[in-house]
Amino acid sequence: TLIYTKYFTTVGVFSVRNMIMWQLKIYPKTPGYVLEQQKNCLEIEEYLSHREKAERNAVTGILSGKNVILILMESLDDWMIGEHTPAIQYLMNNGINFTNVYTPLYGGIRTFNTEFCINTGSFLSSQGGYAFDYITNAYPQSLPNLLRNLGYSAMTFHFNGPDFYSRGEFSPVIGYDRYVYYAEYLNWDTEENSQISSAALDSDDLVLFDYDGLNDLFFRKDGPKLNFVITNAAHLPYTYDNAGSQFGFQKHPEFFGATGNEEQDCAFVKAKLLDDFYQRLLQELESHGELDNTVIIGITDHYTYGYNDTEALLKLSKVEEKILLEKTPCFIWSADLQAMEVDKVLNTSDLLPTMLNLLGVESPYDYIGHDAFDINYEGFVPFSNGSWICGDTAYDSGTKEYISISGNRQTVTADFQKEMAEAVQEFIRINNLILDADYYRS
Repeated sequence: TLIYTKYFTTVGVFSVRNMIMWQLKIYPKTPGYVLEQQKNCLEIEEYLSHREKAERNAVTGILSGKNVILILMESLDDWMIGEHTPAIQYLMNNGINFTNVYTPLYGGIRTFNTEFCINTGSFLSSQGGYAFDYITNAYPQSLPNLLRNLGYSAMTFHFNGPDFYSRGEFSPVIGYDRYVYYAEYLNWDTEENSQISSAALDSDDLVLFDYDGLNDLFFRKDGPKLNFVITNAAHLPYTYDNAGSQFGFQKHPEFFGATGNEEQDCAFVKAKLLDDFYQRLLQELESHGELDNTVIIGITDHYTYGYNDTEALLKLSKVEEKILLEKTPCFIWSADLQAMEVDKVLNTSDLLPTMLNLLGVESPYDYIGHDAFDINYEGFVPFSNGSWICGDTAYDSGTKEYISISGNRQTVTADFQKEMAEAVQEFIRINNLILDADYYRS
């Protein structure tokens, strides 16, 4: 009782969560827990051992040694990209454009689910809970840890405070040297900074480049670097009275009323704000002499689920079924890359193995996802509710319907149905075990 009372008093608002952490440091030492974890790890090994090992391929190591800027593009949907986002279109058209990437929801938090997965290679648990439940796990397989082993420095950049999703604590756990919270690096005593509105700070990712303290961190001169940027410009809601929307219309008034639809106007102007960030990023890279030695990786965390008019969203996305809304933009650009499109159906967990292959990082770890360029990998999207996408076929567990993505109806045999149902359930089970068993620690 005395220990817990002192713990509550010291930690305050996060006392309950941290008390659970304290308990977790004890429970894993019990013999029963250790035996259970060993059993789970053997099951994971058995699952991974049945897959063919990915071989080196034509793109292995073509981006080796370059600085890496990994950008989580908050809510940027495929239909939001067009002539009004020229910088994003340039990067997609002149790099590797992955045209069939799906970002399914696992756990209860869409953004952090994708953020966690692209960095560690696994989704959050389908059984729910919070990312903080796994803060005592080890992540030697993560992108930042593997790159730091090669001499990289690694930092996370975002406008939200370190308490939001516990990023200030979680970023170092998965391998980042520091979580950089924008407001902490602004001198609020100056007249210029005191005029910054909360909408500007929340919606204008250019803050990262407009202030010397942040710019110096981003372009630090301590060897190769990994910068993980979580943008916010395109975040919901898509309403005229939203402060972020109003900030966008002040900067780009031509978007107000342009489509005759409130949500669409707001979504487009927010996409434009994100495009402003990319345009400025390219300019800054060139002025710092780093344009030719940098890889830009952009991936969206989730589709625009905050768009209230679902029927209109289906039309904007040019799909007929809700499960197909989960497809989101993903690209990798570098100045010397040959432009190409990858049409293979991929899921979020495939991005880390793909990045490692392109960067020439020989990871000693196996992942539940696959390298997109692995010729033995057909492509697969397992959803935590049992839905799936494979090739031209999608299965929606809610409607119990099989869908042809291209519209070319094909017969789905009973054997294929059974095979895919088993595949998705086994994927979900193993993904959960990877976290529950703290697999990569062993």
